[in-house]
Amino acid sequence: MSKVGKNIAFLRKRNNLTQGQLAKDLDIPRSTLSGYEQAYAEPGVEALIKLAAVFDVPIDELLTRELWEGEQQSFRGEKMKVLAISVDREEKANIELVEAKAEAGYTGSFDDPAYIKNLPKIFMPVLSEGTFRAFEIRGDSMLPMNESDIVSCSYVEKLSDVKDGKTYVVVTKDEGIVYKRLWKNPKTQRMLLLSDNELFAPFEMDYSAIAELWVYKAHISFREPGEMAGDLLDSRLESLNRDVKEIKKFVESVND
Repeated sequence: MSKVGKNIAFLRKRNNLTQGQLAKDLDIPRSTLSGYEQAYAEPGVEALIKLAAVFDVPIDELLTRELWEGEQQSFRGEKMKVLAISVDREEKANIELVEAKAEAGYTGSFDDPAYIKNLPKIFMPVLSEGTFRAFEIRGDSMLPMNESDIVSCSYVEKLSDVKDGKTYVVVTKDEGIVYKRLWKNPKTQRMLLLSDNELFAPFEMDYSAIAELWVYKAHISFREPGEMAGDLLDSRLESLNRDVKEIKKFVESVND
């Protein structure tokens, strides 16, 4: 079976279509479609255009990508695309680990199955069913989560699944990878990203800038809980001191 034939068969099955149903959509005989899938025949330009439209996949991906190789549907804004994953010997999805030092590589290659296959893997028994990925935390914007902690997340297939106030790993090609609380604004088509550490100002991002979203499920920390509580208290005290200084400046300006 040729690459394009395997892709057609994979996409047809993923969309729960029979050969008869897809052949009808393409306005071709079922035997012709079977020939494509079995590599007895190659689809012409017109057939490729129709296939790309039916499956919402670029023609070059039909011809050059191995879409069936360890991949699932993905999301960019509200539009679905292909998510690269890797599987273990039992055909279950691995939990790939994206280390902080690998962030630049990931944001440029998150849709490349070969790159994803070579990422380190971790195992968490509590996360057994679903599509998960783990990300190493950078900085202290999400205290009590600390730098180098590992957040394991479940894949978010579409924007409408985002729950306001929940924490997510947001992957973008331009801004990198961040872990924040999210709030949607359907009217402006922008997402509000908020840090739990009040020292970090919230900011907004266009829906269209988001390449992947992963919702928090579990995390691994390498610090003793008492230390984390102390860091959080220090952060809140620092924030309180900052607010007091701002109030003092305001009062002084009013009295001048």
